[in-house]
Amino acid sequence: MSKPASGAFIPPVIDEGERRPAPQHVRVYRAIRNAMAGGALAPGDRLPSARQLAADWRLARGAVDEAFAQLQLEGLIRRRVGDGTYVEAAAASLAAAGLRSPAQPRQPSDLAHHVLAQAARLGAGAGAGTGPAAAVRLECNFVPQRPPTLHPRAIDLDGFALPVWRRLLVEAAADRRRDLLGLVPCTGLPALREAVARYLGVMRGVACRAEQVVVVASPAEGLNLLVRLLLPAGGSMWVEEPTHSSLPTLLHSLGARVTGVPLDAHGFDVDAARRRDPAATLAYLHPLGQHPLGRRTAVARGDELIDWARRHGRWIVEGHFNDELWPREVQPPALARRDRDRVFLLGTFESVMFPSLRLGYVVVPAALARPFAEAMTLWGPRAPAATQWALAEFIDRGHLHARIAALRERYARRRKRVQGALADRLPAPVRAEPLTPVPTACLHLPEGESDLDWLRRLRARGLVLEPLSAMHWSGRPADRPQGLVLGYGDWSDAVLDAALEGLLEELRQGLAATRRAAAASAAR
Repeated sequence: MSKPASGAFIPPVIDEGERRPAPQHVRVYRAIRNAMAGGALAPGDRLPSARQLAADWRLARGAVDEAFAQLQLEGLIRRRVGDGTYVEAAAASLAAAGLRSPAQPRQPSDLAHHVLAQAARLGAGAGAGTGPAAAVRLECNFVPQRPPTLHPRAIDLDGFALPVWRRLLVEAAADRRRDLLGLVPCTGLPALREAVARYLGVMRGVACRAEQVVVVASPAEGLNLLVRLLLPAGGSMWVEEPTHSSLPTLLHSLGARVTGVPLDAHGFDVDAARRRDPAATLAYLHPLGQHPLGRRTAVARGDELIDWARRHGRWIVEGHFNDELWPREVQPPALARRDRDRVFLLGTFESVMFPSLRLGYVVVPAALARPFAEAMTLWGPRAPAATQWALAEFIDRGHLHARIAALRERYARRRKRVQGALADRLPAPVRAEPLTPVPTACLHLPEGESDLDWLRRLRARGLVLEPLSAMHWSGRPADRPQGLVLGYGDWSDAVLDAALEGLLEELRQGLAATRRAAAASAAR
């Protein structure tokens, strides 16, 4: 007697009204987990077969199989060969625990609370003259979703040549490349080191040999390596201010004392850096792709910084992030091109490919290539060889150059839309930094406004920006500049226009209300 094909009833998968619907396997996972939490599926119940669910819900069979695999991994179902799929006893605890989407982080455990407390303590002491930190913001908590509208970290993912990348990863897993399953050289796969050296010569005019290129698992790992090897114990370093909000805390955790260096119309202010910390032994800056202001460091300032490093035996780390987005004809010569003895180039491809790639590189002076290679054998991270091989092929076959050319074109078109909207409708008290080829914009708020208050108001409209005040760490919190940092790299023209209109309308209404309140107060 054959067993019945049907199983317990599960509410069907529906479009949840998201701007970009979740992948099919995530929606199947949610539907089954919701049924468990709501009591529609109890321990011992038999689920319909994957084939039946796929047919009933008009989804790909592979999506249902992938959702089943995740549920089995979590101990919520058990698949019995030749019998069916059944709900496990662990599912009974879901209703009491509440629902959690696979795209949402878990609630912090006791250990996580301890780690956050330690991070808060580090953040309170990061940088010279830093006061207590109000809170620590987890800058990149794992949420496998596209960034919300106007988020400054968003890049154009729809235009990425995913079929090409998939094909290269499959090629890396071919039998003839079985050696890629072995240990990776500590400094990186030779093919990728050679590809990076050629790429930098074409894109930035930086002449280096493959032996000078060190592949790292992420930009943060590269910075970790440089600080460990270049900065003496308890030493201090210059870092441009403002910058990514987590950077001072990361550097402080590595034992560095961090001095914020202001940016003026000519970029990195070397004179101010000397006055604030004359004993610094390392400078870290982004002369071209600076975040969030987008200000370029003038050639004369770069020469001044190089002269400081040469005269005093200091070091410079030049960040190479988003630099490729600038047309070659308007790029100033890289610091690593103008000095080959005191400058290290730290870069990544994640901003022009996709963020989860993470692979980065460090170009070290030729005289230090061997010591750095030896140091990497002690603590150097080793990125998967297959990914390194695929990236090397992606570069050498011309796909990365095509990707950058397409990004420049798309971002230029969107930049014109943003420029037009800000020029026509930005309220007078708000000042915008000049836009650059990097798809972010910084809006300075008038005195007395709180960017955190504005972020809460904008979030109600579905707009998620970043506060400029969180990217400053020197001086008193009350004195830090207030502003909004937004991005325009990932959305269609219609979505971008609607988001900008919502942002500008909120600014107009809010500032008008502030003026009315101030006038009423003065009248009393």
